[in-house]
Amino acid sequence: MASNNEGLDDANHRLSHRMLWEHTDPTSTRMFRFKKLIESKYNLELREYEDLRQWSIVNIGKFWEEVWHFTGVRASSSFTHAILENAAMFPRPAFFKGARLNFAENLLFPQCNPDENSLAVISAGEDSRDHVTWKQLRERVRYCSEAMRALGIREKDRVAGYVANHTNALVAMLSATSVGALWTAVSPDTGVHAVLARVQQIEPVILFADNAVKYNGKVHEVHDKLRDITKKLPQLQAVVVFKTIGEQNFNLNDISVSGGRASSYDEFVSAYSKLPVPEIRFAQLQSDHPVYILYSSGTTGKPKCIVHGAIGTLIQHKKEHDIQCDIRPGDRLFYFTTCTWMMWHVRSLHYSHLPSSDGL
Repeated sequence: MASNNEGLDDANHRLSHRMLWEHTDPTSTRMFRFKKLIESKYNLELREYEDLRQWSIVNIGKFWEEVWHFTGVRASSSFTHAILENAAMFPRPAFFKGARLNFAENLLFPQCNPDENSLAVISAGEDSRDHVTWKQLRERVRYCSEAMRALGIREKDRVAGYVANHTNALVAMLSATSVGALWTAVSPDTGVHAVLARVQQIEPVILFADNAVKYNGKVHEVHDKLRDITKKLPQLQAVVVFKTIGEQNFNLNDISVSGGRASSYDEFVSAYSKLPVPEIRFAQLQSDHPVYILYSSGTTGKPKCIVHGAIGTLIQHKKEHDIQCDIRPGDRLFYFTTCTWMMWHVRSLHYSHLPSSDGL
C-alpha cells in the first residue's frame, strides 16, 4: 500500500511537467488525415493519438496495409497481405508477401511525381553547396547504375563506400540498390583496421572512395589508407575515387585491385554520361530484398553485420516522415551525420514522399 507521502510525491512529479509545444491546428496534419481514414474505413471513433496507436498494435496487418496505400509505395506487383495478425516474431514472418518492388525506384520516383526541375538535394560542405534537382539526381544515378551493370554488378552483390556524406555517396547508394545490390559505407575518417573489420566480412566487389576529406578547414588525405584497405580485399573488381576535394592530387596507379583497376569517378561513368542512356532500369525484387548492411559498434568483438530489407526500411520511414513528422512538399529536412551511422539511412535518404527538397 502506498504511503501518503508517496501519493504527494507522485502528484508533485506530475505537476512539475509542462507542455513544451502544441500544434496550432492538429486537424490540418497528415496524422489527423490518416486517423480520419481509419475511422471511416473501419467504422471507428478514435478520439486521440493513443487510440490510433492502440488500434495499430492490435491490427498490425491492416495498419501496415493502410500505411502502404496512404504513403504511396511504388511496386510492379502488389502484395497478398502485409503481415498475418497472429504472426510470431520468430521465425521472421513474411512482410508484404508477393509484392515486387525496387527500393531506389521508390526514392527517385515518388508517387507524388515532383517537378523534375525542383530541388531534390542540397549537400552542404564546409566551403561548398551542391544544389541538385530531381532530373540531375536521376541522371547521375542512371549513369552510375549503367556503369555498375557494365562491370557485372548484379543482385545481392555488395557495394561499399569509404565516403563522407555528400551527393555522390547518395548517387552510389541509389545506383547499387537500383540493380539489386547491397550498399554499405564507412566514413573516411575511420582507420584501416576498423574499416577492414567491417567490410572484409561482406566481400564487396566495388569500393567507392573520396580522394580526401576536409574537416575544420584542414584537408585530410585518404590515399594511404585506401591503398592499405584495397590490398586486403582480393574480391574487388573496381575502386572508384570521387574528386571530393578538387585541389587534392591522388595517385590512382598506387591503388591495387586484384580483379580490375582503380579509376576516377568521371572515368567510371564516362561512357554513359556522354551518350543517351535509356531510363534507369530498376530490378524488381521481392519486397524484403536486402538493401543495406550496417554494423554493430564493435565494443564486444568484431562488428556484426546487420542486414536491412527494402520494404521494412522504406515503409517505416515513409510512416515516420509522412504521417508522424508531417513533412510536406516544399519542406526541407536537414540532417548532419556520417554515412557510417544508421541515422544517414534513417533520415537523410528517405524523401520518397516529398516533391521538393531534402538536405544532406
